[in-house]
Amino acid sequence: MRTVAINAALERTLTRERLRKYLEAANQDLDAAIALYEKNTRLSEAFYTPLQSLEICLRNCLTRELSLRYGDTWFGDPSVPLNDHSRRMISEAIQELRRSRREMLQGRVIAELKFSFWVGLLGPHYDATLWRTCLYKAFLVGGGKPRKTVHSRLNALRRFRNRIAHHEPILHHDVVATHTEIIETIGWMCRHTAAWAGSNSRVPDVL
Repeated sequence: MRTVAINAALERTLTRERLRKYLEAANQDLDAAIALYEKNTRLSEAFYTPLQSLEICLRNCLTRELSLRYGDTWFGDPSVPLNDHSRRMISEAIQELRRSRREMLQGRVIAELKFSFWVGLLGPHYDATLWRTCLYKAFLVGGGKPRKTVHSRLNALRRFRNRIAHHEPILHHDVVATHTEIIETIGWMCRHTAAWAGSNSRVPDVL
């Protein structure tokens, strides 16, 4: 529940710049714009569960294939064909673990790596190396998917995830289609995990 005073306060604390897209959608009606902002917040919150499932499933499935091919410490093995950008992201993850004085376990390094790192491993520069030698095996459910299809889908979902992480509007997106794509993409790796993620997602109820 909001009042005129609360709306005025939110206009200052949220700022008109952050509310700009909502004000445009609401024909500059502040009360309606804040109502849209609240809806966007609830919807973003609901996407947390399916996006979390996608990210964890992706990194663990790729880690499994990389470990089978190169060993459990693949991320520190100079013979693994990783480019400078990927190695820099690994170095940053390890430095963060050191700063927090946590033990350098494989699982902790893997968890510290950003979603963009995992999506990047599916990019065109790794097609002839990581994809063809091992990573394609992570997406064999239903007969497998081409690398370009997998990367394109996950890169789009990465951008959507980042909008939520940075508190940006998502109401103008086709969120129904995006939710379907998240669950479907998990299903490319594991049907059971996809079914579980879909049943636990609050997005349909919030919509």
